[in-house]
Parts: sequence; structure tokens; C-alpha cells
Amino acid sequence: MLYESLAQPTIFLILSAVGFFSGIVFDLKNVFSFLLKKKKIINQILLFFAVLIVFFMFYLANLKVNYGEYRFFSIIAFMLAFSIERFFVLNFVANKALGCYNKFKEKSNARRKKMVEKV
Repeated sequence: MLYESLAQPTIFLILSAVGFFSGIVFDLKNVFSFLLKKKKIINQILLFFAVLIVFFMFYLANLKVNYGEYRFFSIIAFMLAFSIERFFVLNFVANKALGCYNKFKEKSNARRKKMVEKV
């Protein structure tokens, strides 16, 4: 009984890390969806595989670290880290990267127009 109480901070940290990496899986799904021009069928297939991977990451981590016991704090740790990763990546990384991508596209279109006008 004492071992389970002493291991709870470690379980919390490991499941938080798994939640963070699960958020990265969803970010990769969004990148592939953006690169494939947001086709609906492919987007749904990518979403299915992303959810499947995240589920198995949580299940295997809980099985390995927590011996398959689902506790309230393990679910909270996973969801909290997942939510924090999604929030910070969306607000600080994705928006900046999308802005840089749009500026790059504008400059390349302007160069292309100049090349066409010269010819």
C-alpha cells in the first residue's frame, strides 16, 4: 500500500509526458491535413489514426506505470498535459508558422508576377 502512494508523483509525471506527446500527435495530424489541402476523407482517416494512437499511448503508459489501474489523477494528468500542449502550440507556434507561411506565399507570388511581367 505504501509503494503505491510513493509512486504517485512518478505516475503523474509520466502520464503528463504521455499527454504532452499525444498533443504532438494531434499537431502532426494537423500538419498533414494542411499539407494535403484539407480533403475531408483524408482528414477523417488521419483523425481516426491520431485518436487510435493517442488511446494506445495512454493505455500502454497506464498499463506499464500504473499496472492498469485507472485512477482519477492519472486521467487528469493526461488531459491537463494534453490541453496545455494544444493551447501553447496553437497560440504560440502554429499561428506564427502560418503567418510566416502566408508571407512566404505572398512574396513568391509577387516574384512570380514580376517574372511574368518581364516576359
